[in-house]
Amino acid sequence: MTKKLASRFAEYREFHTTRGNVISHYVGIPLIATSLLGLFSMVTFGSEHFHPNVIRPDLGWVLWAVALGFYLWLDWKIALPFSLVMTGMYLIGRSLPLEILIAMQVVGWIAQYVGHLKYEKRSPAFYRNAAHMLIGPLWIFAKAIRYGEPA
Repeated sequence: MTKKLASRFAEYREFHTTRGNVISHYVGIPLIATSLLGLFSMVTFGSEHFHPNVIRPDLGWVLWAVALGFYLWLDWKIALPFSLVMTGMYLIGRSLPLEILIAMQVVGWIAQYVGHLKYEKRSPAFYRNAAHMLIGPLWIFAKAIRYGEPA
């Protein structure tokens, strides 16, 4: 694990020390990330030049690319496999109707805030550093594959 990623994870870990909060993030973060990619995918551009079921330029891909660029800058060894996960999240999100995407956002954010208010008794990390909105999904993935063993 690179020093850049290790320091980001260490800062993020300070806000996620209780088991209940971490579990709430295992639920909330994938729901939020998948639905956000799906919601952004609804904003298309230049699609008259592409087959919409194969290639469809949209803001979901823009968000995917920005996040991947950040992850590659932090640590390419985890960014590459996580890009496949993000692609799956994008494709799932893109296939869901608006009502489901909104419900996923609501449930995901409720799970996050329950974790922070009930278990952690501390505000979310992104209140101090907006980059933590991108660190969260990578942190969950790193924990799941035991990359660098982020506590």
